[in-house]
Amino acid sequence: MKPTLAPRSPAASRPPALAGMRATKGRQAVLAALDEASDHPTAEDLLMRARKTDPALSLSSVYRILKEFHDRGMVRRHVFTQGRAVWELAQRALHAHLIDVHTGEIVELPGADLVRMYEAAAETLGYRLRDVRLELYGERIDDERASPHV
Repeated sequence: MKPTLAPRSPAASRPPALAGMRATKGRQAVLAALDEASDHPTAEDLLMRARKTDPALSLSSVYRILKEFHDRGMVRRHVFTQGRAVWELAQRALHAHLIDVHTGEIVELPGADLVRMYEAAAETLGYRLRDVRLELYGERIDDERASPHV
């Protein structure tokens, strides 16, 4: 089963603008690679994908661009058990991640009801949620390595 990203927020029907940044070829290529991603790419993954548009792009440029995007709230950075950062557009709907402890596969759990519950709880305390980070770690039930006790 190929993991997919949570849908974009209803208000976001297209990739985010470059938020006042100059629309360089590198920025546009990285943004397009993120927008087209159906997984959680690393900077190295994004480099390979973005080089289809900008062959001169370097890994250090991708990291710089991702930092700029992150600082402007355009992307979310996640570091799961493997210790490598993976990226996704911030305009995706809030969701939880289920990480397979054996393979590192990342599966998105839309969890709209769960997110609504957190939003309601925050609102009763006078807050508006800006982000939710929920990571669940598990193993496939049919996996031979799965332990009998949880």
